[in-house]
Amino acid sequence: MSFKLAISSAMGIALFSGLVHAQSVEAFVASYNQDPALSIAVSDAVSANHPEAEAFCRAADDASEPVQVYVGAGLAGAHQYLLSVNDSAGASSIKLTVCTCERTPGQVLSSFANGIGALERDMCSSAWRGESGGSPPDVFSINVDGGGNGVSRN
Repeated sequence: MSFKLAISSAMGIALFSGLVHAQSVEAFVASYNQDPALSIAVSDAVSANHPEAEAFCRAADDASEPVQVYVGAGLAGAHQYLLSVNDSAGASSIKLTVCTCERTPGQVLSSFANGIGALERDMCSSAWRGESGGSPPDVFSINVDGGGNGVSRN
């Protein structure tokens, strides 16, 4: 991690920790002015408090395309982090938020999907909403027993 990126991330965490009392999520997002470090700051903030994903998503909905991309990437980072610490409920909450927050077509959903390695068109399918991560289910899914959906590995 570069020094600038580490400083930006630390500033984002420090700035976000006082966010509720000092400023809105919109002001937090605007303070980065299309800086790619926004994705790290969003990831750190949402990892610490996953219900904030909704506020970030709403703030990005009215923002420029680069900001939408950075917020989507940050939400994906928080999702992946929560999965890594076995908080599948938090990760699923972020995914559901991303699937329901955009009022207009934008880049938050596509950036999030790209960040978790999913296809945008499959991201919000009802079959995958309950899943916490990984690839969406399809006919080639293999379950723990070695089979799945009529496909087996022998």
